[in-house]
Amino acid sequence: MTVRDSVADGRYLVLGGSGRTGSLVTSLLLERGARVTVAGRRPRGVAGAAGTVSTADTVVVDLASGFDAAQLDGYDGVVISVEPPTDDHGAEAVMHHGVAAVAKAAARSGARVVLVSQIYITRAAEHPDMSGIVTARGRGEEALRASRAAYTIVRPAWLTSGPASGVRLEQGDAGDGRISRASVAAAAVAALVSQDAAGKTFEIYDAGDAVPDWSAEFAALAADSGA
Repeated sequence: MTVRDSVADGRYLVLGGSGRTGSLVTSLLLERGARVTVAGRRPRGVAGAAGTVSTADTVVVDLASGFDAAQLDGYDGVVISVEPPTDDHGAEAVMHHGVAAVAKAAARSGARVVLVSQIYITRAAEHPDMSGIVTARGRGEEALRASRAAYTIVRPAWLTSGPASGVRLEQGDAGDGRISRASVAAAAVAALVSQDAAGKTFEIYDAGDAVPDWSAEFAALAADSGA
């Protein structure tokens, strides 16, 4: 599938699109003229910025129960921004097997995938209280990479509710820090239509106040092995 030049007039599915980060992704897409469907166990409609009239459609999807490949038909891309269950079994069902099912569907349909993951994927032992969730997320990442779908994996640092700001992108999962949900949403939306972001995994941190040049930021990243 050819990456679009803009999200305007594209059609996108946002899994977790009424959550704390996903709703910001949804709003940004709507503001930029996209057609958006919010998916989740209890999805809620999300509107664009003040002064706009665009509102997302909704559809019930429970990743713990799998994902029907036909649910991606007609979509240009999908953003997975799901808050995981707190138990290890639930996290494995959603963040590993659920993500794998979406990845398989995207490979079939040609939809672009942006997965919002987290830092510490390669060092789960540093946070034993959440190691099960981190491990499940890591398995979901690997399933996406192996799926042959066009993808980008965004690994946010510790999330805050602050405004979008400058960012620092890293690779190798060695850092720590914070990042605003608004900046994560901006990165996810930019990655949906950037060829320079394809086949890449990166960590994202707050860094100053400069508005990111997403094209330059993505171009500076190394592609994943085998991507």
